[in-house]
Amino acid sequence: MIIGFQRIKNFFLFLKKLETSRQNLRMRLIHYYLYNLRIHILRKFKLKRQYKKIGLISTNLETYGYCNRKCDFCFNSNRFKQREKGIMPVATWEKIIDELSEMKFCGRISPHFYGEPLLDKRLPKLIMYARRKCPNAYILIVSNGDYLNEELFKILIKNGVNQFSVTNYDDVEKTYLKMLVKKYPAHIIVKNYRDFHKTDRAGEIFDKRITLNISCLRPSAQLVVNWKGEVLLCCMDYYARCKFGNVNVQTISEIWNSKNFKRYRVKLQKGKREKISICKYCDDSGKIPW
Repeated sequence: MIIGFQRIKNFFLFLKKLETSRQNLRMRLIHYYLYNLRIHILRKFKLKRQYKKIGLISTNLETYGYCNRKCDFCFNSNRFKQREKGIMPVATWEKIIDELSEMKFCGRISPHFYGEPLLDKRLPKLIMYARRKCPNAYILIVSNGDYLNEELFKILIKNGVNQFSVTNYDDVEKTYLKMLVKKYPAHIIVKNYRDFHKTDRAGEIFDKRITLNISCLRPSAQLVVNWKGEVLLCCMDYYARCKFGNVNVQTISEIWNSKNFKRYRVKLQKGKREKISICKYCDDSGKIPW
């Protein structure tokens, strides 16, 4: 009974956040609530069917390969050899989105990998295209927030972004982020870099050299595409060491269902991380990514 009461309380809290956000966005009541009902509630039923059918429920699509930060716990740090960086062509983005649309994709779409998405000036148009083609997808922007302002925030929300997940990588609170959370609580979450676990990505960030013999479901549920269009094993593969194809010359379906990709997934599902070089010392929990 306590659990049921808490769910009801959380639901009304969510409605309050929606209404505060709607009023400040100045969006029509019926349109706003029907849209959010579809995305937050009805979509989940379709998502379960999608996972059972093809597994794929989330995507990291890097439109912009550059980042303005050099965090010590990231491969973009100067202490690591830097990969080749560039910008995904619009045609590649549209091809990916078109193929997801054909799948009736209703999972997560995020325009990031190791680049900062808000550096990409094309982002509002790219998001608009994704929303038009994938009306039931959940579009999440993961950002350091350095280039976020209220005007850009509102444009991206109205173009189809459902939520911003912002990490403050400085030691002081930022007034403009607090303002955005207060005015648009249903569409932005802000956390500080000190408040979350730092993953030893591919066992190279902290070089702990500890092997976890537990299953990893990331490659079974998440599509990761870098700015070149290369499909990678997972979001830990900064240097693109495990590539399974390129969306510019193959379809997502061909790559996702390839024998080689499936072989890697089975190994990781069985917890055989030591059989894959970039997974051997990775300490990620291996849960289904969202």
